[in-house]
Amino acid sequence: MTSSVPTRWNWRGFLRRYMIILMGLLLVGLLWNPFTAPSSTDEEKQPTLKVEHQVKGRDLHLQLDVNNFQFSVEQMDREKHYGQGHVHLYINGEKVAKIFDKEYVHKNLPPGTHEVKVELAHNNHDSYGVEETFTIEVKE
Repeated sequence: MTSSVPTRWNWRGFLRRYMIILMGLLLVGLLWNPFTAPSSTDEEKQPTLKVEHQVKGRDLHLQLDVNNFQFSVEQMDREKHYGQGHVHLYINGEKVAKIFDKEYVHKNLPPGTHEVKVELAHNNHDSYGVEETFTIEVKE
């Protein structure tokens, strides 16, 4: 006949094992996270804008070269989706157009000198802070 001696429960041993297991799980969680996407630099994500322009008669022709940016007329006035939106065109400080394509012609400018600003905008019209400003001369 075997005698079984009840073992006494030891709180210190239990807490020590519990802490070791908990720290191991935390370490694994820090080293491996399946929800972390591979990261790239901010420069790769930041939209860029390069504007080429010509004045033909009284019309301003714009050619927009954008990177990390997608024109989206369907999402205008909706919530922000980074890398998506449209372009605001300002002439002499006044917003005159929203642009949704890489080519745009603003027609019938009055003769004179004009300051032109072309700016990338989110769907909700907030600025990306990416813009180009230049001066044009429209002849009589």
